[in-house]
Amino acid sequence: MTLIVDRSADHGRTDADGATTEQTERTRIDVTDLHAAGIEEFVEESVDTEYVSLEHRGTRTYLVLEE
Repeated sequence: MTLIVDRSADHGRTDADGATTEQTERTRIDVTDLHAAGIEEFVEESVDTEYVSLEHRGTRTYLVLEE
C-alpha cells in the first residue's frame, strides 16, 4: 500500500483578539485505506512526534503530524 504524503505549511490564524498564532509545519499522510490498528502501528514504528491527529477531507482521511 502506498501512503500519500502532503508536506504543507499551515499559515498562522488570527484569533478573536486579532493576535496571529504561529505558523506550523504539518505533514498529512493519506490513511483512508488503513484500519485504526494499522494507523496506530504506523505511528509507533515510523513517526518521531507525539503530536498527531486525524483529519477528514471529503472522502479521505489523513494522519496529520505536527513538526
